[in-house]
This record gives sequence, structure tokens and C-alpha cells, in this order.
Amino acid sequence: MVTYLPKGDELEPNEAGLAFYDRIFDECLKHEIEPVVTISHYEMPLYLIKEYGGWRSREVISFFERYAITLFQRYNNKVKYWLTFNEINGATHIPIMSLGFSPETEDVRLQETFQALHHQFVASALAVKACHNIIPHSQIGCMLLYLPVYSYDSNPINVLNALKRGTNL
Repeated sequence: MVTYLPKGDELEPNEAGLAFYDRIFDECLKHEIEPVVTISHYEMPLYLIKEYGGWRSREVISFFERYAITLFQRYNNKVKYWLTFNEINGATHIPIMSLGFSPETEDVRLQETFQALHHQFVASALAVKACHNIIPHSQIGCMLLYLPVYSYDSNPINVLNALKRGTNL
């Protein structure tokens, strides 16, 4: 988002940023390399974090949707494989990276994290719908984070503690 929409809520994208990726995709395709594009890979403009609170804000959904539609319209003849979010479930481990915020207290951590994740899921669904409308033969989804965590032994207390550490909840 930073390249084409430096603040994240602009109505018009940065043409130089879009043209940069035109050249990358053209070069890939010239060498028969099929691009797979991740729309959001742990980045969010600082402006959206400061002004809107990151993914805490429902308003960010429409910014992401507009961003995704810009990409689909621009690169519809160059990219057919898309990921909306990299490791979308990583927010339960590292909300500051995935959601653009750091919960201030443990008491609100789960509430804020899951509300922000809900906003990301809605944004992802809207992007998927837009992608299929704009690029009918595209394939789109999101990447999941998989971090297996095992207990030291089979003691139920240790198993539970390992599960808690694994989900960071």
C-alpha cells in the first residue's frame, strides 16, 4: 500500500509506484515467471496507524478495498494469482505487525485483536469478490501462518501452556 498510496486513504494512486510494478511484472512475464502478488505483507502506512488506529478502524476496510481494486484493474492482464494478506492469522501472535497496533493492556488484547481481525477478514472477502469480478479467471486467497508448538511432555498442564504460547493468547 505504501508504494501506490503513501498515506493509505488517498483517492488517486501514485502513478510512479504503479509503473514500477508494471516494469517488474513485464520482466517476470518476459522470462515466463508467473507473478503471485501478496496485496498486504505486514505493512501499513504509518498515517493509517496514527489517524485510524490501524485495523481497529472499520474505515480501513474501504481503503484496502479501493487499494485492491486499483491493483486488479491495473494488473488484470499481468497477474492472475493473488493473496489478500500474508499470514492473516499472525495477528494473534504479533498484532503490531499484522494489525498496525499494539494493545495497551492485556485486558483489551483479545477484544481489539479479534475486532481488527474481523475487519481484515471483511476486507479480504471484499477484495476476493472484486478480484473475481475484474479478473474472472484469477485465483485469490490468503496465506496462513503455521507455527507448531509442542509440549515438553504429555502432562496436561504443559500441553495447555504450550498451546497458549503457540497461539499467544
